Amino acid sequence: MAKVIDTVAQQLGISPERLEREAVELWLRRRLALVEAEIAEILAKYGVRSAEELEEYIRRGRVAEHPAWEDLIVLERLLEEKKKLSEALRF
Repeated sequence: MAKVIDTVAQQLGISPERLEREAVELWLRRRLALVEAEIAEILAKYGVRSAEELEEYIRRGRVAEHPAWEDLIVLERLLEEKKKLSEALRF
């Protein structure tokens, strides 16, 4: 991989370190945008603003347990991924 980075960096006239840093940052930002879109889609599907609110809706019977529980599991995973991506962007 380093050879590709070195070659492209040389062609662009920038350091390999800068190219690598900017490429990682771009990937993190794009992945974060995708994760945020998936989160928004699930929240909108149930008309809620948070995972906690969705869980409360399920427990009170305001939404059907299936597929809401599965969506809640996915939502919680996405929220954790969002947190990790956001932390990684602070480098």
